[in-house]
Amino acid sequence: MSAQARQTGFTLLEMLVASFIMAMVAMLGWRGLDSVAESRSAVARQMQGATQLQLAMQQLRADLASASDAGSELPAVSLAGNGDLLIVRRRAEPLGADLRAWRGALPVHAGELEVVRWGIRAGRLLRWASAPSAAAAPLLDAMLRPAGDGIAMLDGAVGMRVLVFRYAGLGLQRQSGAWVNPYTAADGGQAGNNPMLAQLRTPGGLRLTLQLDGAGLHGSIEREFLLETRQ
Repeated sequence: MSAQARQTGFTLLEMLVASFIMAMVAMLGWRGLDSVAESRSAVARQMQGATQLQLAMQQLRADLASASDAGSELPAVSLAGNGDLLIVRRRAEPLGADLRAWRGALPVHAGELEVVRWGIRAGRLLRWASAPSAAAAPLLDAMLRPAGDGIAMLDGAVGMRVLVFRYAGLGLQRQSGAWVNPYTAADGGQAGNNPMLAQLRTPGGLRLTLQLDGAGLHGSIEREFLLETRQ
C-alpha cells in the first residue's frame, strides 16, 4: 500500500480534539437552553404573583367598599391585637348585586353582616369570612377569632402594616389630614372595653403596606383605599 493511501482518515488525536469541541458546543448549548427555561420560569412566577396580588387587592377593595358600622363593638374597620385587619361588611351579594340599589322589597337577608379578617400566616396573606348573621353575638365572636382555616390570597407575604387617614378640622375646614398609626394615642387608643381591638373609628382612608418575599414578588408594596361614606 502506498504512503499516500496510508495517510487518509483521522488520527486518534484529531478525533479526541473533535469530540472535545463537540462536547463544549453541546455544553454551551445546554446552558443556553437552561438559562432560557429558568428565565421563562421566573417570568411565570412573577406573573402568577402579580395576578395573585391584583385579585387580593380587588377583594380587599370590595370588602372595604361594603364596610358597615354596627355600633361601638362592631366598628366598620378595626385592627385585632395581632395586627389582623377586621372589616364588618354587608353580606356579599352574587354577581356584584348591591342592596343600596335594590328595587322593590328587600330580600330577607338584607340586614345580615359578616366579619372579614385579613392577616399574615406562615408567609401567606389569608382572608377569613364569617357566616352572615343579623345577630351581634356571632359577629362579635368572629371579631375575636378567625372563622375556619382562611383562604390564601397571596403567597410570599411576610409582613403587613396598616395606617389610617384622619381629616383635620370640622365641616368645610376638613380639607387636610394625616396618616396615623391606629395603635397610637393620636388615633384614640383602644376600642371600647375590648383590649384586643384597636379601633379605626371609620377613617377616611386606609393605607396597607405588604412586605413580600416569595418566589414571584419581592420587596414592599403599598396600596391606599378610600373608604366610602366614612368620616
